[in-house]
Amino acid sequence: MSARNQLPIVVVGAGSGGVVVASRLAADPSISVLLLESRSALGGSSLRNYMVGMTGMHDDYEWERDFRCTGWNWDAARKTFAAMPDILHAVQPSEAGQVDVALVEAAVAAGIPRGEHVARDSYSNQGAGFCSLTMRNGVRHSVLETYLAPLGNQTNMSVRVNAVVDSVVMEAARAVGVRLAGGEYIEARGVVVCAGALATPVLLRRSGIDRPGIGVGLQDHPSFAMTMALRQQQQSAIRIGANVRTSSQKGNADIHVLSLNETDESGMFGALIAGVMRVYSRGEVKYDLASGTGVAMFNQLSDERDREAMRDAARFTYKLASSNSVSRIAGAVLSDTDGTPAQWLSDATDNEIDNWVLRQVGAYSHAACSCAMGNSSDDMAVVNARAEVIECQNLWLCDASILPTLPRANTHLPVVMVANRVSEMLLETLSESS
Repeated sequence: MSARNQLPIVVVGAGSGGVVVASRLAADPSISVLLLESRSALGGSSLRNYMVGMTGMHDDYEWERDFRCTGWNWDAARKTFAAMPDILHAVQPSEAGQVDVALVEAAVAAGIPRGEHVARDSYSNQGAGFCSLTMRNGVRHSVLETYLAPLGNQTNMSVRVNAVVDSVVMEAARAVGVRLAGGEYIEARGVVVCAGALATPVLLRRSGIDRPGIGVGLQDHPSFAMTMALRQQQQSAIRIGANVRTSSQKGNADIHVLSLNETDESGMFGALIAGVMRVYSRGEVKYDLASGTGVAMFNQLSDERDREAMRDAARFTYKLASSNSVSRIAGAVLSDTDGTPAQWLSDATDNEIDNWVLRQVGAYSHAACSCAMGNSSDDMAVVNARAEVIECQNLWLCDASILPTLPRANTHLPVVMVANRVSEMLLETLSESS
């Protein structure tokens, strides 16, 4: 083994993608791994999200067909999802909160079929049921418990927190290490950047990598909430326990409505959160050369197709909020934080809904697609089908930034699926070079 091959693979970022990649590589005792995290704790969004686990729809993953990413298709994604060790707990009726139950009842009354496995159903364009959550025995089960903990005290893996990476150090087109914000240089066999869809493009730009697609194509699922003043205090420990999937007039399985059992510590307010899941609007992470920082510009609802779907989502969600099931648990349904009753939505025009949504729209915190995977001949692609930064050596990306388009799902499990596949490719590459 050459001296360089004895150096560590440096993984930048210990979120859902980074922990999976670092753990999968470190399972091979011949590979040295150094995992760097800028914060004081590992796990990224898997420690802070609402734990909702979804795979999305089958045609969300036909990347070979749609983006010329060889080997990336639903059959490969399905097999990876099935093989993943991630724990998914199906919320039971006895655990569900009052908003969860009311949402499912309202949806079924509105003609949505009851589904027991909505999270794993990748073909039905409609369904209402309780969520599957990344938890075990009532406790969050993040990528740390699933992937990192089983390694035990692996001597070939090191972890450093509060380690802010300033740049990837390049020699010509080869990644040879990273430089920390304090100036420390860490030499590496190769670098895997898993800093997330907002930070990864900034890190690449700061490292002097200049592909035109870096930062371009940013997406998130646009969402809004209808707040409910509850008649009785919420008792369930489950924050989000139910999900409804339906289709807009022109889309397919492109609207989700989730139940939020409590919106604050009082336990007297809940919400229905609706999101448009098939997204066409795209923004960018704009890089400021002078400061070396980036600004995320999502441009949500800039595409008319997203606005049309959002109108349908607003009308459908109001229909659910006006149901007998919701009325039994909520004394009022509000359309904004000022306490405006939502009744105006019953006969609102398209323009009125558009204006309201633009004021209320938020992001699902599913930022993705800012360093998209694609064919090497595509100028706007940042990584190829093996997650290698195009025209660079020993440099890979593995986080939500490389998704070419958002799946119709919360992004945690899709990113973990991608990380598992990329890990297999990395192990092959490293084996060939040893």
